[in-house]
Amino acid sequence: MTENEIVSEEASYRDVFKNKNFVKLLSGQLFSNVGDAVFRIAIVLYVYSLTGSAAQMTFVLAAQTLPWILIGPISGVLADRISRKTIMVTADFIRAASIIAIPFINTFYILLIIAFIDGVGSSSFSAPRSAAIPEMVGLKLYVKAISISRLIFQTLAVLGPLMAAPIYAFFGPPAFWITSGCYVLSGAIILLTTIPSASRDKEEKLTVRTIFSDLGEGLGFLFRQRIIRVLLILFTFVVIGSAFAGPLIYPWIFEIRHSGNVALEQVANIEYGIVGAVVALGTVIGNILFAKFEKQIGRNRAIVAGVVALAVYYMIFIFTPSIYVIGVFGFISGVMLGMHSLSINAYFAEEVPNEIRGRAYSATNAYIQIFSVACLSLSGLTSEAIGIANTMLMASGILLLGIILLSIKTRLFNFTNVKTETIAPLPGD
Repeated sequence: MTENEIVSEEASYRDVFKNKNFVKLLSGQLFSNVGDAVFRIAIVLYVYSLTGSAAQMTFVLAAQTLPWILIGPISGVLADRISRKTIMVTADFIRAASIIAIPFINTFYILLIIAFIDGVGSSSFSAPRSAAIPEMVGLKLYVKAISISRLIFQTLAVLGPLMAAPIYAFFGPPAFWITSGCYVLSGAIILLTTIPSASRDKEEKLTVRTIFSDLGEGLGFLFRQRIIRVLLILFTFVVIGSAFAGPLIYPWIFEIRHSGNVALEQVANIEYGIVGAVVALGTVIGNILFAKFEKQIGRNRAIVAGVVALAVYYMIFIFTPSIYVIGVFGFISGVMLGMHSLSINAYFAEEVPNEIRGRAYSATNAYIQIFSVACLSLSGLTSEAIGIANTMLMASGILLLGIILLSIKTRLFNFTNVKTETIAPLPGD
């Protein structure tokens, strides 16, 4: 029996952990996610303390996201043509190198460049990793495998904010070196891992023309598949709403909850870390519940519940809630989002064949990140124009509008009786 074949009717977590290469990939992810968890908090605190501007903070986040549009699609094409492992290892080392100089930088525009380079590494890493996992474990084990992967990510997302604020308070900007070291360790472990690549004609030359041709095929495939097409439209609403509201949580805590009192800045930092940890804890629980009770919960209900819970979470900030109320609603939204994300990941893994999975995943990332970059850039400006809480309320309305329209159109995302359109074979397949 190969690693991709499971003879039992019901797949188990034990079957997933028998796959040694997937376990190695998870080990690399462990170090990578530790670095990510520290970086996510540290970069927000560093840029905001350096500039004192919510707008400039969101510009840096946008610069980090921009490569998902410019570089991500190309990495997806490469992931379907060359070694996925090579791309992932190189991406880890690029990320490690990009942030090592941050402690010596106090210029906003240089930070924009560093954030962009870091985004290049992240966007290059994502497509080959996502494309490889279904082949590493097989579709029967995919939901459980991806739930383990997300469990690691979200567990560290829980611990990360709790660790990151004290680490940053103690070390200051050198805390970024922890992230850099974690990326190096991740790259080293992946280097020792066997990662499957797509089956392609190796004699076909990679040119600018073939890159754009492959991108067109990836996008065309996505929009010809009804299930994927609907999920892409949903992504649009979710990304717009999250990009407007998500980056404003820390400014809300500092400027509204603590009235911008510099003496309470450390308290705001800690509260921001706790809120992030509580949301992530909810996502961990949501992942576990959905992986165990997928059939009972249902993918359609999970998709709807995740968006509605996120919309309600952003909405409560207009009422200036206590930190405890924020924590409760954040936890609930985390649980629902954990189920929501696994549902969408399962649909993508089932609907997209391996030979174009890299292109399809990167095309999806590029599509949704176009909206993310635009809204991140506008988020800070909008908050300065109409207020932080009003911007978050607007984001909530966008989320609710999207889920209502698509729920009506798809009968609550019930794809049970949907017949996938016939897809013409891709050239060279």
